[in-house]
Amino acid sequence: MYSLQYVCGKKLLKARRILLLASGLICINGYWTAADVAAQESLQQAWESALQRDHTVLAARYQEQAAQAQQGASRALRLPKITMDAGYLRLQSEPSAHLSLPAIPALKNLSLPFAQDAASFGMLEMTIPLMTSGRISAGVRAADAASEARKAMTEVAVADLKLAIAHTYITVLRAQHALAVADSHVAAMRRHATDVSELNRNGYVAKHDVLATEVALANALQLQLQAINALDLARASYNRWLGRSSDAAVTLRDPEAPVMNDSASLHELSAAAMLKRPEVTALGKQAQALTAQAASVKASHLPQIGFSAGYAKLDNRYLTQDKGWYAGVMMKWDLFDGGQTKMQSSKLLAESRAVDESLKDSQEKISLQVRQAWLNRRESSLRQELAEKALAQAEQVSDLARERYRNGLANNTEVLDAETRRLQAYANRDQAKYDLILSDIQLQYASGLLGQH
Repeated sequence: MYSLQYVCGKKLLKARRILLLASGLICINGYWTAADVAAQESLQQAWESALQRDHTVLAARYQEQAAQAQQGASRALRLPKITMDAGYLRLQSEPSAHLSLPAIPALKNLSLPFAQDAASFGMLEMTIPLMTSGRISAGVRAADAASEARKAMTEVAVADLKLAIAHTYITVLRAQHALAVADSHVAAMRRHATDVSELNRNGYVAKHDVLATEVALANALQLQLQAINALDLARASYNRWLGRSSDAAVTLRDPEAPVMNDSASLHELSAAAMLKRPEVTALGKQAQALTAQAASVKASHLPQIGFSAGYAKLDNRYLTQDKGWYAGVMMKWDLFDGGQTKMQSSKLLAESRAVDESLKDSQEKISLQVRQAWLNRRESSLRQELAEKALAQAEQVSDLARERYRNGLANNTEVLDAETRRLQAYANRDQAKYDLILSDIQLQYASGLLGQH
């Protein structure tokens, strides 16, 4: 009768374990039930929330806006410029010209005023650049490249944030499952401790088995406490990223299946990364911007030709016409500036070459990142298959060891060892599962796809 009760109880406990650990709808540690699944936060939702408040991303977006404004300003140099000047001038005395005509004594030492001692003036002028030796065109190219570089840097900030959020998100899920497994371990050890105590009272097992089981239960309770603490820390870290209170409730949903194509070769992913990684784009555009800036500075030392036209008025009662229209073509050419323009251009070219070297170094690092992420993902995928098989076997071994112990065919050490292996099998299964999800996200990041999702 006792064995029959044990078998029935074993089946009920196994069914409960399947519901708790396999369904994923009811958390073992009691944090949520099936009714709360719809309220669970997905990784995509976490990304969206973080992107709305992360200061690094917001700063990158403002810098992108600044670059776009500079882009418009550089193009505006090609358009007409209209200015207005006005003022009032007060002199100590009226300006006059000294006349001396020896042939006419009456005009000897005569002063002839030609302007008032107080006068107002005004001028409305329009200027248009006609030929700048490429200065404005080079400036526009520099602003366009700088704007593209800033856009790429925003994508870098977004991708970095998504990867950091994914790490924290997965850490919370790992901690949740670790606590679920720890709870399951405690429950299993309590059931075994009850069985051992009952057998000891009936004289079937020695006191040693009771003591060993109590020690194993104490160790299981310690693991449970450590898992609770790890989960609280993981949730606090996750809440910090999303700007929430450290003790805010956190219920997360397991990410969807990996999105990376399993058939994509390492060579294909590496080639794609060189085209799609925003770091590569940003450095390439920065080098182009510096080169164009150098050309613009160099062109400013060459002839600059412009057209000017306007209307001017000078309050002067001595003039027959004190107002009128004017127009003209002007040229400015800095023939010598002590080498200042040349040195500025050389400085920008040297900075462009430095960025080119940084680009080559970044490409080498990206290639290594893609390889590492690809290998990690492949390893995680293979580990997950093995871990699933090992878990099923560990469950059977644990059940058999407990049954053999109740029938006197195995000792207590075998039961405890089997339970330890079952615990490790669950840990390995969850580790492989989340390693695969995280390595998939890391491969997206390394390939330049994470910032685009």
